[in-house]
Amino acid sequence: MTTTTKITMPVVSFRRISTPFEQEGKKIYLAVLKAKDLPKDLEEWRGINPRDPNKSSGVAKRIADSLQNQPECFLFRNRGLTLLSESVSFNNESNILAVEFSDKTMHGLLDGGHTYAVIREAFDSLAEDEKADTNLNNAYVKLEILEGITSKDETTEIVGARNTSTQVKDQSLANLSQHFDIIKEILKNEPYANRIAYKETEFNEDGSRKDIDVKEILSYLICFDREGFGDNNHPVIAYSGKSSVLKYADAEDNRQRLQKYLPLLPKILVLRDEIYEQMPATWNDIGGKFGALEGVNRKKQDSVELPFKNTTTSYAIPSSFIYPILASFRALVEVTDEGCSWKTSPVSFFSKHKGELVRRLIEQALVFRNPNKLGKEKTVWQSCYDYVVLTSLKLGL
Repeated sequence: MTTTTKITMPVVSFRRISTPFEQEGKKIYLAVLKAKDLPKDLEEWRGINPRDPNKSSGVAKRIADSLQNQPECFLFRNRGLTLLSESVSFNNESNILAVEFSDKTMHGLLDGGHTYAVIREAFDSLAEDEKADTNLNNAYVKLEILEGITSKDETTEIVGARNTSTQVKDQSLANLSQHFDIIKEILKNEPYANRIAYKETEFNEDGSRKDIDVKEILSYLICFDREGFGDNNHPVIAYSGKSSVLKYADAEDNRQRLQKYLPLLPKILVLRDEIYEQMPATWNDIGGKFGALEGVNRKKQDSVELPFKNTTTSYAIPSSFIYPILASFRALVEVTDEGCSWKTSPVSFFSKHKGELVRRLIEQALVFRNPNKLGKEKTVWQSCYDYVVLTSLKLGL
């Protein structure tokens, strides 16, 4: 006897998409729901997707970054989930969607396994008292449901087609290949060197996917472009998005100029992780409650990896908290025609002056109460930069 499982969920919108195949019983539905309402029961219906989601992969990390840092944009940046179902019903009074499954070889989560895993982990890792106020509640996700697929062969073909997406390598990546050769040489002895992906899809010899995107590294490098950004013009573009980073780094003048900044990368990357690691305790020492900040998520254990320092932390911190402080340290870069050097150790400088930098950043975070707006607000970048400039002048650097 076939047992049917009904999974219900509240949705904010639902509609059936008309197709020429409805007379055959094949229907397509689209729904939008809050990410927090994505049912845990779907975990039992993931068998038709041949790929287990790798939560440490580059794909998963990019999804997690989008969810954590810009949850209000998640709906538009993520392609969502696709289900194969036996039947679908919707109560338009309660806005409850019901999806029925009966055969684990034909029904369940067809596509979006990484998205599902990232969303569930993000919410399941929250303590009960954090769930009501988390910024993640601003995230929504799209759900596509296919009904009426009755052949196992057709199911297999649909699953295969939906899970074969080939990304075309951005031309900018090819143009930046000389950059990448230098980066590879500079970072070759670092413990994370083999984890950096210089192409859209890149794997290690053991088959694992490289999980540090070179575009992320370029974004940190751009923060230190003293010639491209002045005392009143800040590299907000580094935070804005990976496509903006590529466009900036690929512009011919910028590409040539940035090459002399590349030797600074090892310390830039360590500084990035140092800021990330020290920020929670620094704010707590000042008297604040870091875990209560909008956009910050406290994990149950040290599960957030800081690859450039080879350490971990229990806080998932929006990148908008990191970039303005990181970029302020370009004031410590000495630039000549021959190259760039540090006026003093940026990590040591941060260690001595982190209290004021963190205070300036987080006081603004408390005002905006929106991590995405914080990261794009030039006055936040200006405040951090001004402090490093004035302090370095007092120290005679």
